[in-house]
Amino acid sequence: MTRQSFHEGLKQLNYEILRMASLVVEAVDLSTQALLTGDRKLANSVIAGDDDINELSLWIEGQCLALQARQQPVAKDLRLLHVCLLVSLHLERIGDLAVNVAKIAKRMERTEGAEPYLELLRKMSAQALEVLRQGIKAFADRDAEVANKLEEIDEPIDEMFKEILGRLLHPSEEDQEVASSEWATHVALASRYIERIADQVVDMGGRVAFLVTGELDGKYFDRPLAPDIKNQFGE
Repeated sequence: MTRQSFHEGLKQLNYEILRMASLVVEAVDLSTQALLTGDRKLANSVIAGDDDINELSLWIEGQCLALQARQQPVAKDLRLLHVCLLVSLHLERIGDLAVNVAKIAKRMERTEGAEPYLELLRKMSAQALEVLRQGIKAFADRDAEVANKLEEIDEPIDEMFKEILGRLLHPSEEDQEVASSEWATHVALASRYIERIADQVVDMGGRVAFLVTGELDGKYFDRPLAPDIKNQFGE
């Protein structure tokens, strides 16, 4: 493989990741719409569309491995392939979480007293979509500054998730009936999935920051790096 064909392969890889990202944004958007409106047709479209996301994820993984095996890249090129693979895995998991939200949307019936919870879910969903779009923008633009701001954008989602759980676990008198119903279980799970979507994007941001700077931030990774990792992935 020539250097020219290698870089053409990298361009195609980048394009397919962004195409996958577009499908994932749509899945999250439609699944949360289905959750809030009870639209089962929307929920079914998300579930059916997950196959396309999974197929792209497998193609991206294969392309990353093929480019690495044929060219044996080092430094920036190796870092790019490594991050592309991890970003695609994060996107695939977000797609799976969107499917989980869609499945709950198919089961969750409307109930009296639900509106305060639905309003929190509505705000969580909008914020999660914003985090996701910013995370994709950070990757597309190779923007470490945007990537590092994702955790801050995610904070309101964490707070709303805690508020939903707090209301369900310690309900007021007017929330008692809702909190003791099966509906409450669906709300708790849906809010958890939405919160996890945003967490996946924050982790993805850590990968993007590494791609741009070559520095692995300890807040994103649990174990210390091997001594030679800087030499392999650095400039």
